Amino acid sequence: MSAASDLALLRAETRRLWREPRLRWVAALAPLLLLIVFLSSWNGAARLADDRQRFAAAERARWLEQGQKDPHSAAHFGVWAVKPASPLAVLAPGIEPFVGLAVWLEAHKRNEMIFRPSQDAHPIMRGATSVGQLLELLGPLFAILLGFTGFAQDRQRGTLRMAMGNGGRPARMLLARFAVMAGVLAAVALLPAALFGAYTLHALPDAGWHGAGRLAVWGLLQFLYLLAFLLIALTVSLKAPSARAALAIMLALWLALCVVLPRAAGNAVQVLAPGPPYQAVRQSVEQAAPAYEGADKWEARRAALLAQANGAPIDLRAAQLDQSERESHVVFDRLLGRFYDAIETQDRAFGWLGALTPAVALQAAGSAVAGTDFHQHRHFIDAAESYRRTTINRLNGDLMRHAGRDGPVETGRDFWESVPAFDYRPPTLGMALANALAPLAMLLAWCLLAAGAAWRAVKGVRP
Repeated sequence: MSAASDLALLRAETRRLWREPRLRWVAALAPLLLLIVFLSSWNGAARLADDRQRFAAAERARWLEQGQKDPHSAAHFGVWAVKPASPLAVLAPGIEPFVGLAVWLEAHKRNEMIFRPSQDAHPIMRGATSVGQLLELLGPLFAILLGFTGFAQDRQRGTLRMAMGNGGRPARMLLARFAVMAGVLAAVALLPAALFGAYTLHALPDAGWHGAGRLAVWGLLQFLYLLAFLLIALTVSLKAPSARAALAIMLALWLALCVVLPRAAGNAVQVLAPGPPYQAVRQSVEQAAPAYEGADKWEARRAALLAQANGAPIDLRAAQLDQSERESHVVFDRLLGRFYDAIETQDRAFGWLGALTPAVALQAAGSAVAGTDFHQHRHFIDAAESYRRTTINRLNGDLMRHAGRDGPVETGRDFWESVPAFDYRPPTLGMALANALAPLAMLLAWCLLAAGAAWRAVKGVRP
């Protein structure tokens, strides 16, 4: 077959598809629906981005202007660490609405992140969907509406028999229809999402997330997801006795793959990889590393340090504070680290459950690429904790350098300026992809299996 005949076939398939009224409605309504959802997400994201920048600048000024004081008082004066959001959180918010925007860094404590966006959201917006969620749930319906009549309707009308009688090859027809339908999906569903993402990258600060690369990979994942459902719909259309039967089968599959199984997978993770209750973990941390030690323990620490110094000059208060601080680090790493490991284990188990449905694979891989999964959230809280420890150790070190001097110890602006501002660098896209290999492999496997099923079905198609 020549290129000219292939082109003629593509044009014929395009005209055939355009004559379908339901597809014209989908082509008109899908971008409009995506736009409405995007604008509702954009409004809050733009406000939060502005608040983050102003708050971080005000916080640095507050630290520098705190005046002369004891270094340990400065450790309790503390500083806020603000998490820079990934710009793609507008499209795929992941866990972002449910975790905090900032954490208070101070001596003795590893505080929780607070200021959760879902707390400040309007009651209606708390359950609002995003562009990514809309594509995940309704995108397959667009693909089904395109593909379910692909061959079943031609079989009903007898046009498939006529086409094959005139030398038409089913495999060539399948490729042409798939190419045209994939183009329509890309135009009505993916192109608007890509444009919204590009606008977001232009209007919001990137903050080191390398949003352009993440947007390209995120769009590719959405495309693979929709192609998987389009290929499944074409396969069913090749086998079903009528268009009505093909539609009934595909709607049942959509309900199972996009609604029932994702929720079942979430419940299965709780059984396969149960984690400890967070409240119990916090209680264990406070018991093992209390912010304020009792008099007995404080005195025992003092006696041990005096024996260790063996008569050398030592600032006992500073040494006690420093030792207590470093001991608490071990407790935080052991108890909270174990809890965070359990959550990551659950996330990895959820990614493998992408074998049940492409919707689970897309959820896990999409949030990883967008920078809104727990693995990348943990990267921030670990970075903030590392900054807290470095800062507190420096303040305690400054206190200890005054050992043997008379009078109260005070430090001023020169020292505050020597403490660098918290500067967070998010994980690279490569690191995010490496942590999401399982759901990425599952999503690709669904596409290949669906393509293989369609190819096998078209080889045995009967008019």
